[in-house]
Amino acid sequence: MSFAIDLMDHEPLAVSSALPVPNLARLLLGSRLDGACVVDDGVLVGVVTTMDVIFQETRVQVPAFLKLLNYLLRVGQRTTKAALDKFTGHIVRDIMTADPRTVSFDASLEEIAALMVDSHITILPVINEDRLVGVISKSDVLRAALSKMGGSLDREPPLQ
Repeated sequence: MSFAIDLMDHEPLAVSSALPVPNLARLLLGSRLDGACVVDDGVLVGVVTTMDVIFQETRVQVPAFLKLLNYLLRVGQRTTKAALDKFTGHIVRDIMTADPRTVSFDASLEEIAALMVDSHITILPVINEDRLVGVISKSDVLRAALSKMGGSLDREPPLQ
Protein backbone atom coordinates (compact mmCIF):
# COMPACT_ATOMS: atom_id res chain seq x y z
CA MET A 1 0.00 0.00 0.00
CA SER A 2 1.26 3.49 -0.86
CA PHE A 3 1.16 6.40 1.54
CA ALA A 4 1.59 10.15 1.20
CA ILE A 5 5.20 9.98 2.37
CA ASP A 6 5.96 7.59 -0.51
CA LEU A 7 4.19 9.70 -3.16
CA MET A 8 4.95 13.27 -2.21
CA ASP A 9 7.51 15.68 -3.52
CA HIS A 10 9.64 16.28 -0.42
CA GLU A 11 10.71 19.70 -1.69
CA PRO A 12 7.47 21.44 -2.64
CA LEU A 13 7.47 24.75 -4.43
CA ALA A 14 6.52 27.28 -1.77
CA VAL A 15 5.78 30.92 -2.50
CA SER A 16 4.85 33.97 -0.45
CA SER A 17 1.32 35.32 -0.54
CA ALA A 18 2.85 38.69 -1.49
CA LEU A 19 4.47 37.33 -4.68
CA PRO A 20 3.24 39.16 -7.81
CA VAL A 21 1.11 36.95 -10.09
CA PRO A 22 3.42 37.36 -13.15
CA ASN A 23 6.34 36.08 -11.04
CA LEU A 24 4.22 33.10 -9.97
CA ALA A 25 3.36 32.34 -13.60
CA ARG A 26 7.08 32.38 -14.52
CA LEU A 27 7.90 30.06 -11.59
CA LEU A 28 5.15 27.59 -12.50
CA LEU A 29 6.15 27.56 -16.15
CA GLY A 30 9.84 27.20 -15.34
CA SER A 31 9.25 24.34 -12.92
CA ARG A 32 6.57 22.66 -15.06
CA LEU A 33 4.35 22.36 -11.97
CA ASP A 34 0.57 22.73 -11.72
CA GLY A 35 0.71 24.73 -8.52
CA ALA A 36 2.54 25.83 -5.41
CA CYS A 37 1.99 25.93 -1.68
CA VAL A 38 1.62 29.41 -0.23
CA VAL A 39 3.67 29.78 2.95
CA ASP A 40 4.01 32.88 5.10
CA ASP A 41 6.26 32.89 8.17
CA GLY A 42 6.68 29.12 7.90
CA VAL A 43 2.91 28.46 7.97
CA LEU A 44 0.88 27.04 5.08
CA VAL A 45 -1.77 29.67 4.28
CA GLY A 46 -3.00 28.46 0.90
CA VAL A 47 -2.38 26.82 -2.44
CA VAL A 48 -2.27 28.44 -5.84
CA THR A 49 -2.55 26.62 -9.15
CA THR A 50 -2.07 27.32 -12.81
CA MET A 51 -5.88 27.44 -13.10
CA ASP A 52 -5.97 30.31 -10.60
CA VAL A 53 -3.70 32.27 -12.95
CA ILE A 54 -5.60 31.18 -16.07
CA PHE A 55 -8.88 32.23 -14.41
CA GLN A 56 -7.76 35.84 -14.75
CA GLU A 57 -7.77 35.45 -18.53
CA THR A 58 -11.44 34.48 -18.73
CA ARG A 59 -13.73 36.98 -20.31
CA VAL A 60 -16.55 38.15 -18.08
CA GLN A 61 -19.60 38.29 -20.33
CA VAL A 62 -22.71 40.22 -19.33
CA PRO A 63 -24.96 37.19 -18.61
CA ALA A 64 -22.20 35.51 -16.60
CA PHE A 65 -21.51 38.75 -14.76
CA LEU A 66 -25.20 39.17 -13.91
CA LYS A 67 -25.32 35.61 -12.56
CA LEU A 68 -22.16 36.30 -10.59
CA LEU A 69 -23.55 39.58 -9.29
CA ASN A 70 -26.82 37.92 -8.26
CA TYR A 71 -24.87 35.21 -6.43
CA LEU A 72 -22.56 37.71 -4.78
CA LEU A 73 -25.41 39.84 -3.54
CA ARG A 74 -26.89 36.78 -1.86
CA VAL A 75 -23.74 35.67 -0.08
CA GLY A 76 -22.41 38.99 1.06
CA GLN A 77 -19.77 41.62 0.63
CA ARG A 78 -16.78 39.53 1.76
CA THR A 79 -17.44 36.90 -0.91
CA THR A 80 -17.96 39.65 -3.49
CA LYS A 81 -14.53 41.08 -2.78
CA ALA A 82 -12.89 37.63 -2.95
CA ALA A 83 -14.49 36.82 -6.32
CA LEU A 84 -13.57 40.18 -7.82
CA ASP A 85 -10.01 39.89 -6.46
CA LYS A 86 -9.75 36.54 -8.24
CA PHE A 87 -10.46 38.32 -11.56
CA THR A 88 -8.16 41.27 -10.91
CA GLY A 89 -5.63 39.97 -8.37
CA HIS A 90 -2.09 41.22 -8.62
CA ILE A 91 -0.51 39.11 -5.90
CA VAL A 92 -0.81 35.46 -4.92
CA ARG A 93 -2.95 36.27 -1.84
CA ASP A 94 -5.68 37.57 -4.16
CA ILE A 95 -5.95 34.43 -6.28
CA MET A 96 -4.97 31.58 -3.95
CA THR A 97 -7.24 29.14 -2.18
CA ALA A 98 -6.90 29.92 1.52
CA ASP A 99 -7.06 27.19 4.17
CA PRO A 100 -6.47 24.37 1.68
CA ARG A 101 -7.32 20.73 2.22
CA THR A 102 -4.29 18.80 3.46
CA VAL A 103 -3.30 15.25 4.35
CA SER A 104 -0.89 13.80 6.87
CA PHE A 105 2.20 11.91 5.73
CA ASP A 106 0.51 8.59 6.60
CA ALA A 107 -2.59 9.10 4.40
CA SER A 108 -3.16 6.18 2.02
CA LEU A 109 -3.20 6.39 -1.76
CA GLU A 110 -6.93 5.60 -1.70
CA GLU A 111 -7.65 8.46 0.75
CA ILE A 112 -5.56 10.86 -1.31
CA ALA A 113 -7.17 9.88 -4.61
CA ALA A 114 -10.69 10.15 -3.15
CA LEU A 115 -9.97 13.59 -1.69
CA MET A 116 -8.47 14.86 -4.95
CA VAL A 117 -11.39 13.56 -7.02
CA ASP A 118 -14.17 14.61 -4.64
CA SER A 119 -12.77 18.09 -4.03
CA HIS A 120 -11.28 18.72 -7.52
CA ILE A 121 -7.82 19.23 -6.05
CA THR A 122 -4.78 19.82 -8.26
CA ILE A 123 -2.12 19.80 -5.56
CA LEU A 124 -2.44 18.47 -2.04
CA PRO A 125 -0.12 19.71 0.72
CA VAL A 126 1.22 17.08 3.11
CA ILE A 127 1.41 18.21 6.74
CA ASN A 128 3.25 16.82 9.75
CA GLU A 129 2.73 18.56 13.10
CA ASP A 130 1.26 21.62 11.35
CA ARG A 131 4.29 21.99 9.10
CA LEU A 132 4.43 21.57 5.33
CA VAL A 133 6.57 18.51 4.58
CA GLY A 134 5.60 17.82 0.99
CA VAL A 135 3.04 18.09 -1.76
CA ILE A 136 1.20 15.54 -3.87
CA SER A 137 0.19 16.31 -7.45
CA LYS A 138 -2.18 14.54 -9.80
CA SER A 139 0.89 13.16 -11.58
CA ASP A 140 2.15 11.62 -8.34
CA VAL A 141 -1.16 9.81 -7.83
CA LEU A 142 -1.24 8.70 -11.47
CA ARG A 143 2.32 7.35 -11.19
CA ALA A 144 1.37 5.38 -8.05
CA ALA A 145 -1.79 4.05 -9.70
CA LEU A 146 0.21 2.91 -12.74
CA SER A 147 2.70 1.16 -10.50
CA LYS A 148 -0.13 -0.52 -8.59
CA MET A 149 -1.51 -1.82 -11.91
CA GLY A 150 1.86 -3.37 -12.69
CA GLY A 151 2.83 -0.68 -15.18
CA SER A 152 6.09 1.15 -15.46
CA LEU A 153 7.17 4.47 -16.84
CA ASP A 154 10.20 2.71 -18.34
CA ARG A 155 8.15 0.84 -20.94
CA GLU A 156 6.78 2.29 -24.14
CA PRO A 157 2.98 2.60 -24.24
CA PRO A 158 1.29 0.00 -26.47
CA LEU A 159 0.30 1.08 -29.96
CA GLN A 160 -3.42 1.35 -30.55
